[in-house]
Amino acid sequence: MESQITEMEESGGWEPLRWTDEEKYPEPPKLIILSAGPGATIAKEQNPHLPMNPEEIVENHVGAYNAGAAMVHVHVRDENGFPSYDPELYKRVILELKDRCPDIIIDCCFALPFENDSLEIRLEPLCKLDLPIETGVISGGTFNVMGQTIYVNREDYLRKCVTYLQEHNIRPEITLYNVKQIVDMKRWAMDSGLVEKPLLNLSLGLFGDPAQRDVLQTWLRYVPPECDWIAETAGRNWLPVTVEAILTNQGHVRAGMEDGIYMYAHRDDLIKSSAEIVTKVRNIAEELGREIATPAEAREILGLPGK
Repeated sequence: MESQITEMEESGGWEPLRWTDEEKYPEPPKLIILSAGPGATIAKEQNPHLPMNPEEIVENHVGAYNAGAAMVHVHVRDENGFPSYDPELYKRVILELKDRCPDIIIDCCFALPFENDSLEIRLEPLCKLDLPIETGVISGGTFNVMGQTIYVNREDYLRKCVTYLQEHNIRPEITLYNVKQIVDMKRWAMDSGLVEKPLLNLSLGLFGDPAQRDVLQTWLRYVPPECDWIAETAGRNWLPVTVEAILTNQGHVRAGMEDGIYMYAHRDDLIKSSAEIVTKVRNIAEELGREIATPAEAREILGLPGK
């Protein structure tokens, strides 16, 4: 074939495009999949498949882990199905998860109660139990959530949060909901010297900017290159924006029952489990040539010592 091409070139005939001369793109980092569910925003009436009691929540996370999630984001519900911050429920779920999946990375929510930004109320009840929590979510600003509720996160509190979590060997995961919060985070967390390499949870479609592919691309122009980031996309359009995040070949993705009710933006197919979502995201990523990180590889990427 090469000789035929050479002959045609020499005779002034057809000449192929020089695809072989193209520079190869850099190898992307392996993709960390963080699975979340049941969260604190979806009701059982909206999706009957949503896990509620500790046994169901553990099974949901184990399924996600077996499907390829290196990390799981833990919430719990009370006996009435309402979001809870009962430390004993968290302890029960987390220890059972670590017993069944010893290398799983536990990512915990430190958001509740929304209206009171106090270390003593939000962080201490869980942290003093010395559970194997490796990353902990805090939110990078104050805004309206869930109807009439104000989610309070003053900058003085956020600085204290970061320091407190670091002292407890938990890497802070700062959730941001719009470009202004990204810009503010750089000032209060990075420029101040508090954090050299923040871990960000970029949340689209929940309490701030909408889950749209162009919005994610806009956000990424403001995210400092030193940051590790995970894209959390909520609502009907979660899958296209998640694929957009995968295609950046930079950050990582969150996928689970916490952030959506429907599998597709254009249909009413209910999400049946976090494993179903993780499987879909994993298959898409692998078809795009991006390998999936194991828990050990995720720890190396995020600089986690392990617990």
